[in-house]
Amino acid sequence: MGNKADTTGERPPKPVSTTAVTWSIRGVERETRALLEKAAVRADKTMGQYFNDEVRAFVQDELRQAEAPQLPASPRDLQVQVEQLTQLVEGIASRLAEPARKSFWQRVFGK
Repeated sequence: MGNKADTTGERPPKPVSTTAVTWSIRGVERETRALLEKAAVRADKTMGQYFNDEVRAFVQDELRQAEAPQLPASPRDLQVQVEQLTQLVEGIASRLAEPARKSFWQRVFGK
């Protein structure tokens, strides 16, 4: 009763296990699990090994890319984008300048 955990109502720490722990992820579709299993077999790894190695590497790469500063576009890239936008706007403007076409009924009845 002289234990601090007993007086504060806290649980004692869980013992560290060296055996594998069963773990599941709720909401993972069967197709996704089947694909992961197939990929693990192809890589000659267990599901746990595949998840630890491949999925972790993928996620770490995604996080690195998201955190990496985006480089500003080069002047040449900006020039190409401006030219493409100019062509797009000119194409739209030329279509607007065309006389409006009469509908089928206007052509039939002359109005």
